[in-house]
Amino acid sequence: MMRTISLTIFCAIGVAIAAKQPISNPAIKLWPQITPGIYNHANILAMKCEVASDGLTVTDNAWDSYQVPGFAKRWTLNMGAPMEVPLENFRFPAEFAGLPIHLTVEFYNAEKPWEVKENYQEILQLGGNSNIGLPDWFHIPTQRLAYDFDEGNWFPSGWTLPNGKYALWQGAAKARQQDRNGQCPMYDFGFTHVSPIAMTPGGATGTRNHRGHLFTDNEWIPFDGSKDGFSADPTNPANWNIETFHHYADTCSIIIPDFEAPLYHTWKDSQYQAFANLIGDVRSRKPDLLIGCWGVGVLKSSFRIFDSFYEGKPTGVIDLNGAKQWRDKYDHPADDLHPVFNRCNLNFGNPSVYWINNSKPSQLYAFLQEWEQGKLARPDVLNVLSTWIQVEFVDGYPLSQYRFTDSRGKTRLETIKHQVPASCTYALSLFGHCVMDGLQCWEIGARYSEDLADYADWRVRESAPKHTINGMETPVYYYLKYFGFYNFHVLGMWQAAQNKDIIEAATKWEMPELQTSPNNIWRTGNERYPSYVNFYKEPLVRVKLSADGKTLLVIACNPHNKSVEKVRIRRPGGTEEFEFQLVGDFPIIQRYPVAQTSKVTGKD
Repeated sequence: MMRTISLTIFCAIGVAIAAKQPISNPAIKLWPQITPGIYNHANILAMKCEVASDGLTVTDNAWDSYQVPGFAKRWTLNMGAPMEVPLENFRFPAEFAGLPIHLTVEFYNAEKPWEVKENYQEILQLGGNSNIGLPDWFHIPTQRLAYDFDEGNWFPSGWTLPNGKYALWQGAAKARQQDRNGQCPMYDFGFTHVSPIAMTPGGATGTRNHRGHLFTDNEWIPFDGSKDGFSADPTNPANWNIETFHHYADTCSIIIPDFEAPLYHTWKDSQYQAFANLIGDVRSRKPDLLIGCWGVGVLKSSFRIFDSFYEGKPTGVIDLNGAKQWRDKYDHPADDLHPVFNRCNLNFGNPSVYWINNSKPSQLYAFLQEWEQGKLARPDVLNVLSTWIQVEFVDGYPLSQYRFTDSRGKTRLETIKHQVPASCTYALSLFGHCVMDGLQCWEIGARYSEDLADYADWRVRESAPKHTINGMETPVYYYLKYFGFYNFHVLGMWQAAQNKDIIEAATKWEMPELQTSPNNIWRTGNERYPSYVNFYKEPLVRVKLSADGKTLLVIACNPHNKSVEKVRIRRPGGTEEFEFQLVGDFPIIQRYPVAQTSKVTGKD
């Protein structure tokens, strides 16, 4: 028997031939908002997307006119692989209606396609109404930059996450933020721990058991601000200030020191022992304290592409040999324990899973494998992933040029990072708060303004303007980009809360067998694991039975999907099939009735 939700017509993505009909909810450009398109530093229009009256057909008006000599041009949808046709009269399937999308144009070396010279990104919300299972009340800000969670009075409040799940908020505290019910508003929307720097200016400070904080390495290692560098050897234990740890342990129940500066990969035994002693001393004073290091999960590294290994070194080659090597790690998870975690008394994993560069659909699969493998290695240790609403640029990926005019008529030249797409933010939130132990939203704690008059260039040491907020003089910072997808992060949390009956049940999350419409092959056995489904460009799916075995909870996403695909799944070794549809790389969370009461322990 097959269980199914209603499906719309499956269609392939491509250039529109069908007639374009005007729609009642037209498309909206979410970014940029203060310029008609994206101009590079030379004041040349580099990208300007327009959407036809049908709300689905997109054209970059600079596709032909702007070129970088010696480099080829391509574009991507969200974090997917490059598209195969120009961004001209490109019609998205009707199922994409109402969805926010990120379109990124790259100029790259055709002989070495990983070398990118320039990149530009615009963010659109396609026309029409979405039909991917989002609540009717859900929306995102469309007329402002929205560097915050835009709760207003419409987002349901007063709910909590399932037991055992964590949601840490160190995101930016908006300048206009006000307390709700006598506490930071984020507590009213499922967050379990809020950083002191994200509290409302002049508002409640919260209690220690619901405070968590990531503090910078220049707070516990001597730093010279005038030289913008450390004034003492960060690898020398004599320069590590334990009092900073004690201070935050006294005020927060979760503390996370930034761990970039100590260069642990160069450590010898004496340094590991010294750090273990430091952590042990801090924990002995506060036995209830959870303490981890930023970027240090239970395992050695945050995986990215599942490439194969040869003589212990990554090859960069993604093949079935590599897929098997990564799958085999599930059988020996402790072999990959991070040395700092293994040797230094940490009891809280905090791997940094920032989305990297562009066009890396393997990342979600990698995040989940890191958590699952870490949980097998240390079942009783929390591994709360640290994530960011911006994309991190590494390995020479260039910052994006952006030229605009400030409120005083002065031309400004910025270089910026891209934003994490709504689809990625939503998918990680669902997997993070339903399947994993939870997520941490990280930021530096600045108060952001949406008034262009508050713009200041910190790179040339322009002073940030100050405003009186709740009686406190507070510096504020105008942020150029669109960050409204925090709404999707909190939506994933809310949906976890709505399904806490199954998430809290004493049943296991399972890797189901699956079949998709593009490939039409059942993936069973090893081919259900992240490295294999990533290799085959299949969805990442996890399922969980209710306590009575009568309901199945399904979470799924295919970061490789550029179109619309139909997916069938069945529990490992089972025969009853369940069917759903995936639109692009957006995830789904769905409950299904089970025809016959199933064994609740699961096979995996």
